[in-house]
Amino acid sequence: MADLFARLRRISWRASAGKSLRSVAGQVFVLQVALVVLLVVFAVFALLLQSQRDTDSEAKRRSVAVAQTFAHSPGILAALHTPHPTKVLQPLTEAGRKSAGVDFIVVMDTHGIRYTHPMPDRIGKRFVGTIGPSLAGGVYTESVHGPLGQEVQATVPIENPDGHVVALVSAGLKVKNVTNQVDRQIPIILTAGAAALGGATAVTALVGRRLRRQTHSLAPDEMTRMYDHHDAVLHSVREGVLIVADDGRLLLANDEARRLLDLPPDAEGRHVTQLPALEPETVALLGSGREATDEVHLAGPRLLAVNQRPTDRDGGPKGTVVTLRDSTELQAVSGRAETARERLKLLYDAGLGIGTTLDVTRTADELAQVAVPRFADFVTVDLADPVLHGEEPAATATGVRRVAVCGVRDDHPLYEKGRLIDFLPSTPQARGYGTGRSELVTDLSSATGWHAQDPERAGRIVDYGIHSLVSAPIKARGAVLGVANFWRTKEHGPFDEEELSLAEELVARAAVSIDNARRYAREHAMAVTLQRSLLPRGRRAQGGPQGGDRVQTAPAGGSGGGGEGIPGG
Repeated sequence: MADLFARLRRISWRASAGKSLRSVAGQVFVLQVALVVLLVVFAVFALLLQSQRDTDSEAKRRSVAVAQTFAHSPGILAALHTPHPTKVLQPLTEAGRKSAGVDFIVVMDTHGIRYTHPMPDRIGKRFVGTIGPSLAGGVYTESVHGPLGQEVQATVPIENPDGHVVALVSAGLKVKNVTNQVDRQIPIILTAGAAALGGATAVTALVGRRLRRQTHSLAPDEMTRMYDHHDAVLHSVREGVLIVADDGRLLLANDEARRLLDLPPDAEGRHVTQLPALEPETVALLGSGREATDEVHLAGPRLLAVNQRPTDRDGGPKGTVVTLRDSTELQAVSGRAETARERLKLLYDAGLGIGTTLDVTRTADELAQVAVPRFADFVTVDLADPVLHGEEPAATATGVRRVAVCGVRDDHPLYEKGRLIDFLPSTPQARGYGTGRSELVTDLSSATGWHAQDPERAGRIVDYGIHSLVSAPIKARGAVLGVANFWRTKEHGPFDEEELSLAEELVARAAVSIDNARRYAREHAMAVTLQRSLLPRGRRAQGGPQGGDRVQTAPAGGSGGGGEGIPGG
């Protein structure tokens, strides 16, 4: 098991190492190390060349200095004029050679015949080197293969007081000794190069580590693909994206953000307060750096849902990233959905709250109470007067009685409950009663047919603020039992076609219950009459039916006769 774990670790390490070398950071690290190695090698090579050149230069300079010093030393001319110059000069040159640190000092005549030499057997023999430039009075340096081996030497003239060259002096060093000096400097140079290589590699490793963390160890092709995808998504997504720096400068805006906020072409790089198309609330949010979730902001005619989050959660640079979503249509759709939900809830409540009893008047009240104030500001229910007695309704809207009135206020100008009304044929109530179809009046102030019922009261109703009406016939089993009137004030918009359908559904739910209550009243009255007819004659003469035999119907009272009515009331 331990071997298996070790093998898995090796495989994981190799995979990580391989991935690391394939990544941008790994490749940059390798290139940097290679560059550092090359620079250090070139530096060491340059130092070696410089050291070699400096050593050669130093050897030539020392040779020239020693040769010139010896050529101008006191007594050299006198020694040359003695019968045996070698006897005088040889000890002097050897002493000077040793004290000056050179390998040889040779004194020769103008024909190149040596007077002195570190190797006595070479005395009297011809000098190995070039003497022409020195005979002309110059100093000449060269590298030759002489008696001591490869040598670096300088030759200078010895002149008499008249300026004539009477002899030559050559001093120099063996190349081997020069090379030894260079070799002694090589370890120092290599040590310095190794230290430079180590320091540079360490710095390169730190740079590579930071780069690897920032690039998440991605390979170049992976980074290219990622940025291509990032660019494609950023500019094609139907959601605005902004990146704002910590100091409030706009760093990035995608195409959708530019469209939603109407940003100028040079928006990036400018401070958010310098963008003229932004609303003050939006500028304040972008400049605050605080978190925001689905905040609604105006942008011209649009409603934008704005989300804002900081960018430095994972060690990134300080700033914020902002997303913008156009919620204008969504708000409209949500509003329509909410309206539909409220209407379904209203119909559901109507199904539960209408028809709880077999009482015509109570059922009409339940219809009015369900609709106020969720659908209308005022509701009036008018039933054909025969319906209240369990009989069949009349064919026209004459002789209808108001059985229910409900509203948001009690000081309305509509006629009160119990009023007997004769609707004129030009009114919406009469037309709906006659055709069985609902009537929609969006502006009561301009409805001349409705005004004709009672102009004075119509004016009071309009002045009160009631401006829209839906009159829906109450139909059951093919017969119209009455009309339900839904009124709205100017505090709410007028009814529309969709609300007309909702009113019809509400009335349809109530119509069945009203018809059931009507039929129950009729059958109950018939049962009471039959019961009375079966009683003995004496019992019938005692009076009407007992309290338990009374039929519960709506009151038929109220002021006014069949010819008196109200406009839409």
